[in-house]
Amino acid sequence: MKKDLNKRVTPTLDSHYAALDAFQNIPLYEGEIPEEFLPQAAPKCFLGAWYRKVYSSKDAWLGIEGIIKLGEFTPDEARFGNDNRTFWLRYLDSPSIYMGGQALSESDAGLGWMVGYETTDTSEPLNYGSKKVAYRPFYRYIYAEAIDIEGNVQRNNVNSWNVSDPKRFEYYYFPGDVIRMSVYSPVENYLQLKIELVEPTQIPKYQAQRAAFNLKDNKPSTYYSPLFYSEGHGVNNAEFKRVNSIDQYGNEGSNVKPTKATVSEAEWREVYLYRKVNNILVKVPFNKQRQTSMICPNAESFSITVSEEQKQKGGESITIHPKPL
Repeated sequence: MKKDLNKRVTPTLDSHYAALDAFQNIPLYEGEIPEEFLPQAAPKCFLGAWYRKVYSSKDAWLGIEGIIKLGEFTPDEARFGNDNRTFWLRYLDSPSIYMGGQALSESDAGLGWMVGYETTDTSEPLNYGSKKVAYRPFYRYIYAEAIDIEGNVQRNNVNSWNVSDPKRFEYYYFPGDVIRMSVYSPVENYLQLKIELVEPTQIPKYQAQRAAFNLKDNKPSTYYSPLFYSEGHGVNNAEFKRVNSIDQYGNEGSNVKPTKATVSEAEWREVYLYRKVNNILVKVPFNKQRQTSMICPNAESFSITVSEEQKQKGGESITIHPKPL
C-alpha cells in the first residue's frame, strides 16, 4: 500500500505538562553506585567558540542540576559589525551558560545574553541589532524528520532553536544573580529546562534594570521550558554537561577570532547528576571523578579555581578572558 509521501514525524509533547513532582527536592546520595560507568577521554575541541565544558559518562543519568552565580559580559568594542548573515550591526561575541544532554542526539538548554526591552514599553519590535539586556532562557534540540516514500523512511536531522518570549520580563536574569539551573527527563525521550532564582543580583545597574519591569516582589519567576524532544533520554544511557562559553556569530566550525571580550567570574557553587539508586531518584555530586573536562581552544583563555567546598559538590569558578592561540 502506498504511504503518504508528505507524512512527517515531529515532536508532539511540546507543553508544560509533565509529572514534575519527582524532580522537586531530590535527596542527596553520596554512597557508591554499583557498576557506575567512568567518564571517557575528551575529544578534540569544536572550533568557533571559547568554552569550558564539563560532561559526564554515558550512564543511567536522568538529569543535571547546578547552582551558579552569573558572570558579567564585557564586549570588545572593536568587534561590533555584522557576520555576513544579516545586515544588522551587533557585537560579534556573546556569552552563554547552559546545560544539556545527549542520549541519541545532542540537546542544549540554559541562558544566553540576548536582546531585550529596557522598559515595559514593547511597542517597538526587536531585531538582531537591538541592545542586549539580560540573560534569557533558550533550548535547542535535534529531531529526525521522517518522510515515508513507498514504505521507505528518509531521516533528516532538524535543529530546532527556541528562546523565551522577550516580553516576559519575569524571565530576564542578570549578572550577579544566583540561579539554580536544571535539565532533566520527566518523560521518556524528552527533556525540560528549569531556572529558578536563589539570590538576586546586588550589582546596582542590574538592580535598577530589574526594578524598571515592575515585577512582583521585584524578582524573576521560575522558568520552565516546554518539554522538548531529545531522543533516547529516560530510555537509553545518557550523558549530561555544563558549559560556560563566549560564542562568536558566523564563526561556527572555524578558528576563533581574536577578541578582548570577557566574562567575569561565574561561580558554580554546586552541581549534581540525577539517577535512580535502588529505584529512588537521587542526586549525586558531579565531582572530578565523574567528569570529562574540556577547555577550548586554549587553557590560557580561562582562569579556573576550585574551593574545597566546590570540590566536594562538583563546582568551580570560571573567568573567560580570551588569549591569542
